[in-house]
This record gives sequence, structure tokens and C-alpha cells, in this order.
Amino acid sequence: MTDPLGRRSLLLGGAAALMLAGHAPAKLHGPTLGLADTTVRKELARDYAGTLRAAAAMGYGLFGFRLASYVANDPSEPTPQDKARMVRDAGMTVGVVRLGVRGADYDRQFDQAAAIGANIVALTTAPIFIASRTLGQTTRAALDAYIPQLAALGKKAKAVGLTLAYHNHWYDLMPIDGDRPLDLMASRIAPDLLSFEVDLAWAWYAGVAPLDLLAALEPRVVSMHLKDIDRTHGTAITDHAVTPGSGEMDYAALMPRIARLTRATGYVEVDNPEDGLAAARAAMAYLRGR
Repeated sequence: MTDPLGRRSLLLGGAAALMLAGHAPAKLHGPTLGLADTTVRKELARDYAGTLRAAAAMGYGLFGFRLASYVANDPSEPTPQDKARMVRDAGMTVGVVRLGVRGADYDRQFDQAAAIGANIVALTTAPIFIASRTLGQTTRAALDAYIPQLAALGKKAKAVGLTLAYHNHWYDLMPIDGDRPLDLMASRIAPDLLSFEVDLAWAWYAGVAPLDLLAALEPRVVSMHLKDIDRTHGTAITDHAVTPGSGEMDYAALMPRIARLTRATGYVEVDNPEDGLAAARAAMAYLRGR
């Protein structure tokens, strides 16, 4: 990066006039922080309950988790009921739960989410973005056809008292025939049928100012994912996702302004850490300014 200060000013958008604070601790002492299961998925596979207790001891108050395994018929995956029980036994609250993407039984998963006391169900991505060999690649025709299906999912969620949130990746903010997929979803689907889980780092990766995206989608933002971007880390795009405070984003400047824009809970999510618990601990220490 040849002009990091200029890039930060650009991507902070409405916060471009901020005094940028480098990588100082964010010192966010107010809202409860959540932890997304992706961060600690390897540790959960070894000891689900023990990992939850460790996360709670770090100060996390909510835990978000998937409703079904990413591997079909995985006998090691606890049921949603068991996951919710272990979350509460650890002293945390059930946070955002995630729907399956490929071949998911959405009716069943909505019922499961309602039964365990969840309020928000998130769709990690649209199936059209994982249908080709290139992640995030689709056509405008496929996108136009999918948006009514997403609205129908929102109706099903609403019918059982749940809020459906769509989770953005970088490709949701890359124009297709002149329009960004996320903008089309927001404009074509009623707010009572679709909310958003904003991943700040994937917005940044796409060249979109995180604060501007939050401001544009409020009050439909019900959750956020907090991670950082280090383009020198690893080779795959998901390898570039690192712990808040260890990449190129300026969370010390972002977090106070995010708190003024939204009351949505932020969940620490690091996509592929070597040590998930260490990543969760480092994120908590940085975001709380410890």
C-alpha cells in the first residue's frame, strides 16, 4: 500500500476528516461484544462447551452459530438445541444464528431458530454467488431472479417472529451491470422482510467506506462482523481476514463513530485463524483497550 493514510481517509468516507489514530486500542467499553463461531470452529470441533466457557471468560456476551453443519450428516455437530444450551450454560446469550446456503431446509431451520430463542437469522451469502467455480461470480439475470426468493425467505422468517439478515461479502458490493447486489436487495425488498449484517472488513476490501455503508443501510443494520484486512497475509482472500487491530483498518477511529450510527451488536469474526481462541482473546483486548 503506497498511500495508507490517503486510503484510510477515502474508505472511512464520512469520517475522512477524522484524526486517524493508527493502531491504538479501540477502547470500546460500552456495548456487549459477540463472537462468531467461525473464529473458533476448530476449537469447537474439539470441545464445544469448553470453548464457549473460554469465550465467556474473555468477556464475550453473545455467541453466534450456524444451525447446521457445513458437512452433510456430520455426527459430531451438536444440534441447535444443544448449542443454545451450552451457550447459556457458559453464561452467554444466543446471538445471530446462521442458515445453511446449499440445499438448506429453511422452514426447518426457521423453526429451530425460533425454538431456541434466537431473534436474528443470517444468510451468509446468496446461493447464486457460490454456484460457479469463482466465488462471488454471477450474472445480472441470476441476481434479478434471486432477489424475490430472498424476499420470500424474509416473509417466512417474519411469520415465525424472526428477523432475516443478509450478510455481505466483498462481491455484494461489486457492481453487476451497473448496480451493486446489496443495493438492489435493499431497494427491492421491504425493510420488514430484510435486514443486514454488515461485515465491515469485506466492505473495506471492496473499496467501500464502512461508515458510509452503515449510514446507508440504517436502521436495517441488526448485526456487524468485526475483522481486519491484511492483504499480505496468506494467499486466499479469506486468509486476508485477520484480528481487528492487526490489519490496515483503523478500528480505533471507526468504533466510536460506529457506536453513534448504530446499536447493532458487533461480532468478532476471523475467517481462518491459526489459533481461534488466541484470535478471540486478541480481538477482545484490542477492542476493549486492555
